[in-house]
Amino acid sequence: MANDGNTDGKPYEKARDLTEKALEAYVNDDDSQGDKLIKQAKAVNQNAVEDVNKDLEEDASSEHDPAKLNDQIAKQRD
Repeated sequence: MANDGNTDGKPYEKARDLTEKALEAYVNDDDSQGDKLIKQAKAVNQNAVEDVNKDLEEDASSEHDPAKLNDQIAKQRD
């Protein structure tokens, strides 16, 4: 059932959880643990890992993006 494209159910959620734990490991400079968790997550459900990545990209481009906020503040001052 791994990598079956299913975005419902326990395997999907498990893979998302593993991916989020991997991100925490990377933030804490534990790259080897992050790599290990990503590998495990991909084995459970590749789509979940890709969805977390998409979520991060969307968050980075949201209105709360610091670069965009700085640009907006600068434009408001002009």
